[in-house]
Amino acid sequence: MMAAGALNFDSKRWRRIPFLATQSKLFSRLCIVGIFLFVITTSANSQSAESKAKPTGSISGHITIAGKPAAGIAVAAVEGQSVNRRDALARAVSDVDGNYQIFGLKAGEYQIWTLTPELVTEPTAAPNYFPYAGAAKSVLLGADENVTGVDLKLIRGSVITGRVTNSENKPVVQEQIRLELLDANGNPRLGAIYRSYDQMFQTDDRGIYRIFDLLPGRYRVSVGYDPATDGLARGHRYDQTFYLDPTDQTKPGIVELSEGDEAKDIDVRVGSTSQTFSVSGRVIDSETGVSIVKAGITFSMVQKDKNRSGPGFITQTDDRGEFKLDGLSPGHYTVTPTSDYYGGNFYGDPVSFDITDKDVSGLELRTQPGLSLSGYISADGLSTKDLMALLPNLMIAASGVTPGTNQIRSSGRSVIAPDGTFNIGGLRAGSISLFVSTQRPSFVRAMINRLERDGVPVNPNFEMKDSLSGLHVVIDYGTGSVRGAVKFAGSDSQITDSRMNVTCKREGARDQTFAQVDARGHFLITNLAPGPYELTLIISSLTPRPPRPIPPQKQIINITNGSETEVIFDINPGQKPGGP
Repeated sequence: MMAAGALNFDSKRWRRIPFLATQSKLFSRLCIVGIFLFVITTSANSQSAESKAKPTGSISGHITIAGKPAAGIAVAAVEGQSVNRRDALARAVSDVDGNYQIFGLKAGEYQIWTLTPELVTEPTAAPNYFPYAGAAKSVLLGADENVTGVDLKLIRGSVITGRVTNSENKPVVQEQIRLELLDANGNPRLGAIYRSYDQMFQTDDRGIYRIFDLLPGRYRVSVGYDPATDGLARGHRYDQTFYLDPTDQTKPGIVELSEGDEAKDIDVRVGSTSQTFSVSGRVIDSETGVSIVKAGITFSMVQKDKNRSGPGFITQTDDRGEFKLDGLSPGHYTVTPTSDYYGGNFYGDPVSFDITDKDVSGLELRTQPGLSLSGYISADGLSTKDLMALLPNLMIAASGVTPGTNQIRSSGRSVIAPDGTFNIGGLRAGSISLFVSTQRPSFVRAMINRLERDGVPVNPNFEMKDSLSGLHVVIDYGTGSVRGAVKFAGSDSQITDSRMNVTCKREGARDQTFAQVDARGHFLITNLAPGPYELTLIISSLTPRPPRPIPPQKQIINITNGSETEVIFDINPGQKPGGP
């Protein structure tokens, strides 16, 4: 029994051996596969990490205040063509010698901007007013490029402060302050410096305002409504009132500021509160008499001495086709029903009304069916699918005027469908021109090359007598680009404080595009369709000023899709036109 038991035990053990061997082989194979997958995954991750490596581009320069090195100045690289703190990709702080360097930048266009609320850009010979604190320069950065010498010159900003009171000498709270920068003859150089979103342009609960970040210069200060420039007076409580000349209270005073000055007691005394009124009415179909709900309406004020509409705004009727507008000062106004902005296929003539000393009610705006304009859009060298992928949310707008002496504007718009078609309604008979762009938030204008209908060219400003279909709009948009530089004979120092632009127009095209020349004299124009183009360099100003004006410089180039063309403009500021 013992021997038999031992034999039975051994046989069971040996019967398990093939199964254990199989398990061992399977485990070995799984280990090999796992190691293989681990190696592949690690390699892929490594390649992915390499492909997503952080950019190594940088921009550096020197910061000065009144010509002396400035330490501890915060400076940001803001992506795009304008400054906005939210778009700053990277920042740096200048060292004890005023040097800064911003690292980790990808290829693109940047505004290098000092974040200095008490400092402003140093004035140059070129008349310019940077509407923000600090100084900024544009830089085109290549992939992993290290750009040096982007210097920023600052000075101490000036201040204007004062108090606004009413006829009872009580503080006027939350009133907007308007500044005008004047030339040597006392005329406004750049229009009103007026930022309603900026609290420093508002009086506080004591009626006090304090505006800083100002360049040296001559200023005029006022508050209230200016009918010549403001259009509708909504939101304004007082007629325009100036800070008065201390030596002659019959004329506006001029505040002269030097670097770092603070002009105090620039007080304004306003009169009584302006009385405002309301206007109301409805929009109806002239044929049926039915009210049009959610219809667009444009309001504008007719300027007294110009017999034409000034700035205005657009709003909508309610669910009953009615509208009401409050806060209007006395004056002559027009209100017009329109299909633009809010859709529809109607238009109506302007209805004029006067506000004197009471509300206006019962206005009736009659509409009639509009003309429609339909067709499709394309770009040479691109399929419709590729075009719409490159330009999502594409829109086309039409505008024009009716014939005759009493001209009325006509306008409408349409979103481009995925198949490239469009249909604009609510137009009047008359001349029409077209405009193509993407919708907000990212605005891109597409240049129109030509218009066709059944293969026949159509004039850029064409006449509409009836509804029109089958219009083919060809835009200049593609994947070609031109990268260039401006070189000055002997020295490039003039580029630093220059103002230069390059225009780019395709041969035979209706429109043109342009690019700003950056702080190094570089420029880049993208999204060009294939074909020949004329480039024109326009030099608005140079510092120091050249002995004679430099005429526009032109070059002819050829663009193909997917390629980048390089261009150099060689400039000799001392050379006479036509030769030495």
